[in-house]
Amino acid sequence: MNSKKLLLGGALLAAVPVSSASGAGGGGKGAAEDLIDMEAIAVPIVDGAKLQGTLRFRIVLEAHDAEAAKEIAAELPGLRAEALATGAEFSRLRASPFLAVDAQRLSDELTEALHARYEGIDRVLLVEVAARTS
Repeated sequence: MNSKKLLLGGALLAAVPVSSASGAGGGGKGAAEDLIDMEAIAVPIVDGAKLQGTLRFRIVLEAHDAEAAKEIAAELPGLRAEALATGAEFSRLRASPFLAVDAQRLSDELTEALHARYEGIDRVLLVEVAARTS
């Protein structure tokens, strides 16, 4: 199989409903109500003019507090668009279906972009990421 898949320390979070994931690894301070799950995102991996594969990832947003989590939930479509744009740029510059994904860098870039859009986001937890050939 020509795919690389990396499940991060947040794999437990991917297997457990967000409402039950309070304090699941990661050393975060957040409670379950401070975590906002986002649907999986898929962006193409393009090299030149050729489609090489797809980068798929799933993230959970860690809010500063419960009030920020409510505001983030209301802004989720815009935040998803920002995550999609950031993922597409990462895919264009740094992803390959033949190499492991630099998950730390992707997480850092997503955290920076989404925090710039809404300051109530403390960090972006990358719970699943995979690069596959098309």
